[in-house]
Amino acid sequence: MKPSANLLAGLLVVLSVLLAGCTSDSGTAPETPVPVTTATPEPTTQAPTPTPTPTPTSPADVPIDVPPPAQAVTLELTKNRPTSELHLLYQGGPGIQFTQKIVMWVYNEDGSYQEYLMSNGKRPVAGDEIVAKGTRGGDRCVVFVTSGGVVYKVIDKKMYSDI
Repeated sequence: MKPSANLLAGLLVVLSVLLAGCTSDSGTAPETPVPVTTATPEPTTQAPTPTPTPTPTSPADVPIDVPPPAQAVTLELTKNRPTSELHLLYQGGPGIQFTQKIVMWVYNEDGSYQEYLMSNGKRPVAGDEIVAKGTRGGDRCVVFVTSGGVVYKVIDKKMYSDI
């Protein structure tokens, strides 16, 4: 046999042994897993911190929301001194083509309110007006404008008769 063939055969045997791993018993017993017990923490009885639930609000309780400048309209709210009537005058503005509906809620001092629709709930035109019955005391007026499909609260004001 040629020396190169012997060398090649020897390398194959060494390589096979290395790839196969150690198969001989080293004289030590295999390790057996030791069961480990861990202490389970005691559950705490601390009550969870309650999260405040938001109370539902009426649309009149939301803050004033100004429409974008392109949808802005001019409204004038006045109270007639001798009759206590409330007048809401629609004067148009850049958002006249977007304005779909104007609603005014008038709250009396006892908390009751009446809803008034400008132009019977149809699209208002400049010069349209709501005339609402008021009281001699303070009446809260809340005005909503629907513009471009979005409802904006534009006025929330307490109106008094200057008697």
